[in-house]
Amino acid sequence: MLRFRKKSTYLLIIFMFINSINFSHDLVQNVDAELLFEGQKALVHVRRQVELGPRIPGSKESKSCLNYFIREFDKIDDDYYPIFQEFIINNVSCRNLLFKLNPQKPNIVILATHFDTRARATKDDFAKKTPVPGANDGASGCAVLLELARVLQIKEKNLECQVWFLFFDAEDQGYDVSPGIEGWDWCEGSKIFAEHIDAYHNPEHEYFDCLILLDMVGGINLQFIKEQKSTPSLLEEIFEIGRGLDFTDVFPENPNSASVIDDHDSFLELGIPSVDLIINFWNNPDWPYHHTTRDDLTSISKKSLEITGKTVEQFLYNNYLYPLNKSYQGYKPWKFPYYIPYHGTLLLLMCFLAGIFSLIVISYYFKKSRKKGNNEISKNKLTKRGFI
Repeated sequence: MLRFRKKSTYLLIIFMFINSINFSHDLVQNVDAELLFEGQKALVHVRRQVELGPRIPGSKESKSCLNYFIREFDKIDDDYYPIFQEFIINNVSCRNLLFKLNPQKPNIVILATHFDTRARATKDDFAKKTPVPGANDGASGCAVLLELARVLQIKEKNLECQVWFLFFDAEDQGYDVSPGIEGWDWCEGSKIFAEHIDAYHNPEHEYFDCLILLDMVGGINLQFIKEQKSTPSLLEEIFEIGRGLDFTDVFPENPNSASVIDDHDSFLELGIPSVDLIINFWNNPDWPYHHTTRDDLTSISKKSLEITGKTVEQFLYNNYLYPLNKSYQGYKPWKFPYYIPYHGTLLLLMCFLAGIFSLIVISYYFKKSRKKGNNEISKNKLTKRGFI
């Protein structure tokens, strides 16, 4: 019996050790690339959009905003040219806007946001029928895309992907506590773009690697949630990249989790790996300005814009900047549904099998020892009764 206790103790210690191994998700190591994104430049873009006035679909301010984007892309490079998608919602003319970088590349990364602002501040305490300024909810994502267009164009020749800068109209007019624009749903522009996406690329020669959606990325006290419909491996990689840049408050180890209706939904339905970088906007005391008139420039942070922009920039360099990307180990292709890459999965499986084997061995020695003990008891009983 003593022998059994020793062996089982050793096996139990081994089993406990195997199960105590911490399989950290932080397996991503960022490549050493110079990040050029400037938060101050992005902040200027936010300010100029807000100064135009509310960018409600169909309004002159909405058209002025699109013209501003066109001028800014033209300043960056003549090769950027605007591609419009026009559509009508309830007799209101709307427009999505697309720019392409490296259009000769077959693989496409979509960077997306919405530029419209909500027609009614439905969560405001005093001005529920007043339009939302939309500094964070609309302008911040657009500002990050404009600045990313500038910095990525500098390294265009070394990027092994095509990048789409996609601006959606008519995202923010659905029902929260009451309708934004009566009869409108959420994400009208992205639904229509996804429905007609083949008109904007050649499906025989081009394919989509992923989509990154930026929604409310420039507010004070920025902290992204784990959006539950997002492709898990892609979202986890972006979080690890952000933490690797020391943005640990913005990309926490244990973020809040929620499922959000947003512009990435229609692309997930197409099978495109997609993530929504978004904050807790429904019960967040650190950012209580959602769909109120207080979503103005006073709620915007240059630091938040820069953190978002640099993280996305680093993601693109990690995966696509030649030759640095050759040494990078990420989770691509992101259609794999779990957080850990292949080698991590294999290690986890091996340890799981080792644990099962340990249980089998422990069970075997336990049964063997118990049988031996029962035989000795039976033998003693028979001896006492005179049979042996």
